[in-house]
Amino acid sequence: MSDTIAIRGLQVDCIIGVHPHERDDPQPLGVDLELGLDLRKPGRTGRIGDTCDYARVATEVRAMLEFRRYQLLEAAAEEICAMLLGLHPEVETTSLRLNKPRALTGIADAAMVGVHRTRTDYPRRFETSKFGQVEILLETREAGLYLLHVESGRAIPPHHHQLMRELEWIVAGELWWQGAQLPVHAVREWPLGQVHGYDNRSEQRATVFCCDTPPFIPEDEIEIEVAP
Repeated sequence: MSDTIAIRGLQVDCIIGVHPHERDDPQPLGVDLELGLDLRKPGRTGRIGDTCDYARVATEVRAMLEFRRYQLLEAAAEEICAMLLGLHPEVETTSLRLNKPRALTGIADAAMVGVHRTRTDYPRRFETSKFGQVEILLETREAGLYLLHVESGRAIPPHHHQLMRELEWIVAGELWWQGAQLPVHAVREWPLGQVHGYDNRSEQRATVFCCDTPPFIPEDEIEIEVAP
């Protein structure tokens, strides 16, 4: 793929590292990202819908890094690549470099990890659910990345978790919660014990990106009754 969209020098303050002092306080992380895709169509139409919105990509990467509390740069790189290839079907390859300037203080300017991934690196799995379909982008020891496809007229019922922290945003379609339509691409973190759910009142399928840490635990999907 000869065409690329790149983001250079994205700065994110996040929990990253294995040492005790790194688990308490956020530290800066630099992100350099290159996406391989065919840019001929947007080059001719001039429509942002025909390309990959780099502002949206930056928001997604920042959301994952701030939410996940990674220990290894390698794990962060792997999950971010899987997420971006799952969320942006027009993207064929991802090249990512993570720069940790405080890793080697007094020894070197920074420690860095770089990876290159393609779609073939992340074979998809699909599971049927009562709300539609779950598309499994990646499951690691620490987290699971999913696309929740909610069919028209169905719902993810009100529920909460006692073990899993959850990061979500609507990728496409229209969904409601507590009588209000939710904005697309708005990032939400669901802490332990907070009730949430989705109702698809539209005629089209809707899709939610979901990151669970630890990976999805069926018995931790604790459904509850909510007064109308």
